Amino acid sequence: MRLKPLSGLDAGFLYLEAAGTPMHIGSLMLLSPPKRRGYEFHASLTDLIAERLPKTRALKRQLIDAPLDLAHPMWGEVAQIDLKEHIRHERLPRPGTFSQLLRRVADLHADPLPRDRPLWRFVVLEGLASGELALYSKVHHALLDGQGGQALAQAVLDLEARVPRKRRASAMAPDPAVRQSEITSTAFRATVNQFSKLLRAVPSTLKLAGQALSDAGALIGRAKDALLLAPRTPFNAQIGGQRSFGVCSLPLADIKKVARAFAVSANDVVLALVASALRDYLKRRDELPGDPLVVAMPVSLRSSGDTEANNQVSMVQCPLPTQLSDPVDRLRAIHTATLQIKNQVAAFKDLIPTDFPGLAAPIWASGLSRLWARGKVAERLPPLANLVVSNVPGPPIDLFLAGAKLLHYYPVSIVTHGLALNITVHSYGAWMDFGIIAARDVVPKPEAIATGMNKALATLIKRAPA
Repeated sequence: MRLKPLSGLDAGFLYLEAAGTPMHIGSLMLLSPPKRRGYEFHASLTDLIAERLPKTRALKRQLIDAPLDLAHPMWGEVAQIDLKEHIRHERLPRPGTFSQLLRRVADLHADPLPRDRPLWRFVVLEGLASGELALYSKVHHALLDGQGGQALAQAVLDLEARVPRKRRASAMAPDPAVRQSEITSTAFRATVNQFSKLLRAVPSTLKLAGQALSDAGALIGRAKDALLLAPRTPFNAQIGGQRSFGVCSLPLADIKKVARAFAVSANDVVLALVASALRDYLKRRDELPGDPLVVAMPVSLRSSGDTEANNQVSMVQCPLPTQLSDPVDRLRAIHTATLQIKNQVAAFKDLIPTDFPGLAAPIWASGLSRLWARGKVAERLPPLANLVVSNVPGPPIDLFLAGAKLLHYYPVSIVTHGLALNITVHSYGAWMDFGIIAARDVVPKPEAIATGMNKALATLIKRAPA
């Protein structure tokens, strides 16, 4: 079994779970089954994953702890996977409404992944009155980020309705035991390498610090401009263990039409729709702050063509001008803000760290996470963001999974203490599919936000210049 140490960023998602908030990302796929006698999606999906496992090595990775928790954990690659444990099958109770499906996905997403096996699970959900199939999937964020997930999806999705051949059941051979000496030496080398990388970065860091100190006034001014403090909202709360989930599908052509009409990006339009929906949501509850909300937006640090199954991502802040009453003014303000963010990311991308030494990190980092939760620190400190919004571009063509046609791909992401709302967007075919995940005790009915985004798009289309 080949061992691969986790980076500090990858391992950080494991440590954050000590706060009581699961750190997996996922999706809800809606699919149309083929009209083929005897077709069973669950069996076909299991056959497909078994067939593609050699190409999806990330699905075979299992955590191995460092001796005495003195370094970050590492990945070992298992030889055999019990797919019955990873690919489950359920049937919704009658009448099989879409609301029942969303509630079941929310409940499934609240459950953490067991760490004694590879950190992923699929659940086939049948019984929808519409006749459609549903597949809920979740993969731990320690394993991959959004773009890594896209690479994984490409390995299992097809361009045509291909039903895989039925696999032969085989006996599960035990995985070869990993020698303790190999685990110890791998953990030691990883920690030394991480410290070495840190030391090699010191000269350039000191150089930057010297340049900054030569103009301390300008440095303070830039820091004030770059760091935003968000107004406190209901979303900045200690959260419970239950989740709520809502979705929204908007025509991609309409979003592009608005983007062209106002000379902005499609992502600007997405943020404007979120701003309008949240303004209405908070205003109806008499909880709309006078200052703009602040969005935490993931930004990819990946080089072009890099499909490694890991995390190469950071976060930036973006003001969401919910204090503005006019939707076009909100869109233009967002466009100005995102242009500034793009320039900042381009300038500092290579300086953003994605690793840190793992010396006793499983102990102290997990301890800090528990302290964060027990002390309700998120409710005591000024918030840096009110919610997370992420936009993941997807393929513009029809795709198929185990013979079934993919209709919609709704992302299901992460919420945590202080950030009880996450809106992730994924474009697929002719649609922009929004997945709205929230803490149920904070946002019990996220469909109200989904309705607000539909309304906001209609308004912008109406206001678009001819």
